[in-house]
Amino acid sequence: MVTGMTVTLAAAGAVAARSGLADELQALYVRAKADVGETDLAHIRNVTAYGEAIDARRLELLRDGGPRAIRRAAALEMLYRLMQFSELGHNIIHGSYDHLPGNGEYHSDRYHWDFNVDVDHWKVMHHVGHHPNTNIVGKDHDLGYSIMRGSAGQDWFGHHVAQTAIISALAAMSPQAAPFFLANVARQVENRRFFSSWTLRSPARIAARDARRRYVAEPLSARSRALQALLANYAGGVAGYMSVLFLVFIEHHAGELELFADPGPDETADQYYERQIRATRNFLPSPELDASLERLLHEEVPFENRPGFHIFYGGLDTHVEHHLFPDLPPSMQRKIAPEVRAIAERHGLPYNETPLLDTVPLIAKTLTRLSAPAGDQEEGHPVRLLSRPRELARRLGYGLAYKVLPDSPYLGKPRFFDVPVRVLSATPVADGQAMSVRLARPRGWDDVTWDAGAFVSVRVDVDGEELVRQYSLTSDSSAADTMDICIKRVADGRVSNRLNDQLRAGRWVTLVGPPASSGDFDVPAPLDKSLFIAGGVGITPIISLLRRLARATPAPDAVLLYFNRDDRSIIYEAELQELARRAGVRLHLFTDAPSARPDVTTAQLSAELVEYYVEDVAEREAYVCAPPVLIDLARGWLSGLGLPDDRFHAESFSPPELDRPADDGRRYTVSFRRSARSVEIDGATTLLEAAAQAGIAVPTGCERGLCRACVTPKLAGTVNLETDAAPQERITVCTAMACSDVELDL
Repeated sequence: MVTGMTVTLAAAGAVAARSGLADELQALYVRAKADVGETDLAHIRNVTAYGEAIDARRLELLRDGGPRAIRRAAALEMLYRLMQFSELGHNIIHGSYDHLPGNGEYHSDRYHWDFNVDVDHWKVMHHVGHHPNTNIVGKDHDLGYSIMRGSAGQDWFGHHVAQTAIISALAAMSPQAAPFFLANVARQVENRRFFSSWTLRSPARIAARDARRRYVAEPLSARSRALQALLANYAGGVAGYMSVLFLVFIEHHAGELELFADPGPDETADQYYERQIRATRNFLPSPELDASLERLLHEEVPFENRPGFHIFYGGLDTHVEHHLFPDLPPSMQRKIAPEVRAIAERHGLPYNETPLLDTVPLIAKTLTRLSAPAGDQEEGHPVRLLSRPRELARRLGYGLAYKVLPDSPYLGKPRFFDVPVRVLSATPVADGQAMSVRLARPRGWDDVTWDAGAFVSVRVDVDGEELVRQYSLTSDSSAADTMDICIKRVADGRVSNRLNDQLRAGRWVTLVGPPASSGDFDVPAPLDKSLFIAGGVGITPIISLLRRLARATPAPDAVLLYFNRDDRSIIYEAELQELARRAGVRLHLFTDAPSARPDVTTAQLSAELVEYYVEDVAEREAYVCAPPVLIDLARGWLSGLGLPDDRFHAESFSPPELDRPADDGRRYTVSFRRSARSVEIDGATTLLEAAAQAGIAVPTGCERGLCRACVTPKLAGTVNLETDAAPQERITVCTAMACSDVELDL
């Protein structure tokens, strides 16, 4: 368990404690899903038949060709496109009817969606990219749909200055632009190139097929009315696709809807559902507009079992319910909406809904206002940015170069996962063998505290591979407004050496999360008598403890045994000597290589050495930071000298040997849902190793479950971490081994 870190999560817009929200919503979902049955399937069949009747009447009106007929054909085209997206395709592709026997063509893998979209692209964009990451800046590429800036927390780029003009231009070709539009978002989710066959081939085929049908075949069938038919199809198609875009845009942008920083893998089920509620809006249809369109349908489309007009908004006017339960059909979403509202109110959450016609001026004003590079902090007061010309110039420079500002100045919420942190200074120490690095405290971290002995996990991209390393902080939070670490060069090291070579003042590094402690190295109270043993860069957590000890105790009875390769490798020597002189810490320096200095002894750690320099070792609290082998030796030696086991504390960032069970012959299947892969392993193989066998890269660092870089949602199964504890939704795959078949969200 990682301890020693205090964070006010409310500042990040999340509920820190388990609130019961998820339990209530999941219970509602189970009950609602069980109630979905033949009635819902009959409803969607009837909607399909109604859509076919609308389309057939549209074709008749095109052949009629009179002005009134052409206007009505265009309106029916708009309604047909809207229905195809809402009640039909959007929800069917989510699998709303997959579990029902006899679902036939309404299974998500078999449904023919008469809408200009590649279904595979849609699933990537919508199911993989949007729903799990709703309104998370940098992960939900549905925010602005890669074109628009609809919320102040989104990053600003050069084209946003003309976004209203760009949207108007795209609207004119929206039916043919739609599949490219969606493919562009999908390729961002999968980090693919825009100019590739995966991105462009299918949209080109879909756009051409629709153009041949709407702008060639159908107008030609109208014979002398071909031009009028073409114009009707064009106008209706543009109106239909822009109606869809407008409706889905208002569901997550502008007004009271919230944006979020990436919560990382530790987001709880309660926090997930809260984010969906805060980030989503239902709209209230306009009775006058609906009545006008419904009157048109009654006059033009005779139909016996006519469904209600709400089918043209299916899953859109109940978008909150849709985001909570994506695979419930819209007929069920409408039934449970009052219960969802009541649950939100019980938990003090907003149930966002806005009259449809009120959203029109809201979106227009928002798009116009956000064409300037103002963020959440300037919301409502854009002139504030003018009073900071250097910041304005920085935003313009990055935005025009299409680069993301590392400190995320647009989003008002602080970040607590994968946080870019600015380097204030980087100073070589120990004759260039290490680098003392001072990091700025990120915006919004005023309530983040850490104790002496805490560490941070730094994420680094090395040749396309994400690696994580831990570095101890050299002061607790009460003693410094910055975060200071020391990075020592390591023979053949892939991360530490690179950081030594590249870090300079003004550059940025990424922290996996706030500082944390291993639990065993936390010193919450002053010590009466203490012994500190450090090897090389292991002095970094030790000096943090010593600094705190010197502040808290006038004359601490502390002994430090510090071991290095040679006298040039000693880190923080000047301060250690000052602590010895000013605070009375007894300092003993040891090296492997002989030294001409009288204050340095050539020796290695041993029981005899400890006994010689620390006669009362059994009465002390001992703190050791060194490689694992040396820690194990020190533990044995100090125990032999009478030190109680509960007074021995150690920290090391080298991976320890896992306690792997003996092979009992059982084999387990590990499935990776998002990658659609699986491997068979024994019970002594970690899930991190299983992922590697499947060719799946998982960021990792300490490989002992502390840095939590490898935390992964577990969807099913049992692992060794749970055998004597409660089931865990998220596990550190570096230490988890299967006790059954396991499914991971990777």
